[in-house]
Amino acid sequence: MLYAVIMAGGSGTRFWPKSRRDRPKQLLCLSGEATMLQQTVARIEPLVPRDRILIVTGADQAEATRAQLPGLPAESVIAEPAPRDTAPCVALAAGIIVRRDPEATMIVMPADHVIEPPEAFRATVLAAVSVVDDDPGALITFGIKPTHPETGYGYIERG
Repeated sequence: MLYAVIMAGGSGTRFWPKSRRDRPKQLLCLSGEATMLQQTVARIEPLVPRDRILIVTGADQAEATRAQLPGLPAESVIAEPAPRDTAPCVALAAGIIVRRDPEATMIVMPADHVIEPPEAFRATVLAAVSVVDDDPGALITFGIKPTHPETGYGYIERG
């Protein structure tokens, strides 16, 4: 079973003054009619049913997140006990998912990316799931080829 984890934390500082702590960029319409978070859910929803989509966000953003996604079960929005960045966010979601389904495959996505076309993204996800099905220990990372190192966003140096 494929589960989707959408990381929707953040302090809202990169797009200040448009975004703020109570209105971070994932809750804003920055590209299109839907918010970044709504677009992320819509992008993965054809592959993952709503009851297997988890949104991990800060405790102070949980209600606004639930309000943006009324079709998602309320328990699908996970409020982090404390903001600790990516690794603890993923670990929290993985712990929840493994209790639900020890054989699950998990895709982790940020809530604030624009990915076009969504069909190509979904095809790539399905290809990755196929690799994991063949090798359950596999870890697959999607990304774009960087033009330079950027410690503010992170990067992977291959080789």
